[in-house]
Amino acid sequence: MTFQNKTNQRNKKYTDIGEINSSQRILETMCNHIQMRYGLIRKKKGNKWENCCVYDYQSQQIIVQDSDIYVKIYQEIRKGLEPIYIDNIDRCAKQQWGELLQEFGLKSYISYPILNKNKNIVGHLSFMNDKPVEFDRPKLETLFPFCGDLIAINFSDKNETQHLKNMLEQERIYSKNRDLILFSLAHDLNNPISIIKLLSQYLEQNLENGTQKILAKKIENTSSRMKGVIDDILDFSNTRFGREVESLTELVSMEQLIQQILSEFEVIHDRTVLTNLRLPLNVHSDKNKMGRAFVNLISNAIKHGAPHKEIEISAFIEKDNFIFSVTNHLSTSHLPNTPDLFKPFVRGLGSKGLGLGLYVTKEIAKFHKGDVEIVREDTKITFKLWIPIK
Repeated sequence: MTFQNKTNQRNKKYTDIGEINSSQRILETMCNHIQMRYGLIRKKKGNKWENCCVYDYQSQQIIVQDSDIYVKIYQEIRKGLEPIYIDNIDRCAKQQWGELLQEFGLKSYISYPILNKNKNIVGHLSFMNDKPVEFDRPKLETLFPFCGDLIAINFSDKNETQHLKNMLEQERIYSKNRDLILFSLAHDLNNPISIIKLLSQYLEQNLENGTQKILAKKIENTSSRMKGVIDDILDFSNTRFGREVESLTELVSMEQLIQQILSEFEVIHDRTVLTNLRLPLNVHSDKNKMGRAFVNLISNAIKHGAPHKEIEISAFIEKDNFIFSVTNHLSTSHLPNTPDLFKPFVRGLGSKGLGLGLYVTKEIAKFHKGDVEIVREDTKITFKLWIPIK
């Protein structure tokens, strides 16, 4: 008997489906030990069978074979779960088996079922040769159960791995669709909210009635918060979809930018802020993105900091790095789980936002080849953003 041997495609079929594994090594070892020409592992998937691995002892390699000879032999001989050992068809106890093997040019044959832990058949291990082979049957009866268990475990691992891959692919598709929906919603809402904010500012400046001016201010503050959420979503989408910001050719006065942002916070938040800004030079960066990062870190301190404690903000140059840090006090019940803080959609206790601010901030720092670090000391927490200035 001769299987069609495509040596120029060695391992391709099995590599593609990830089957070059311990099952193959077991098959090679057993073929070399028994010295039978062909070894074959078949795997059962539902009601169907497929060749998992075929080894040619003569050429000492895995082969790709397309013959249905083995299937015919298996269907005729394999009944039940008992192993079959035929060292010479001339001494075969069942004449019809010998005649079938001889029809295909075989003189010796071994068939061993592979069972899972529930004793259900999940595969099949067989060896065949065109000459009689003398083998130590008692020894094989000891080896095969062990080999069969190992192959069954390997099958199970492969099935579990494929299941996990399918789940990950479904999650990837879901995540991509979710991001696209968020981006579309944010993009559509951005202009209307911006217009509402501008109109509220206009009304506040031009209305004479004090009550109406207060209402206009409330509309402005609310629209500002909504605009912040929309900006977070748009920044999140930009990082997810791989969009790049402008090249970092602009020299930005970080001190002026920070002062501007702090003045805006003074209007809408009554918090004590201690500042220490020591910035003797300008920094190459994207002004809008860095401003967004500063706003996110300050907003985070206001939202999650102890309400009657001061917030400390520092900005300085150290070892060729620009550093912006925000420190706030936390109550013990609000200490965060720091490893999760920079994950998207992870919100702090009591937060009404989307949980994107810190994620976006870290992505902005990474774009500038920097990072955001967290330092905790008792009930104080510091977020330190740094980017290189050279």
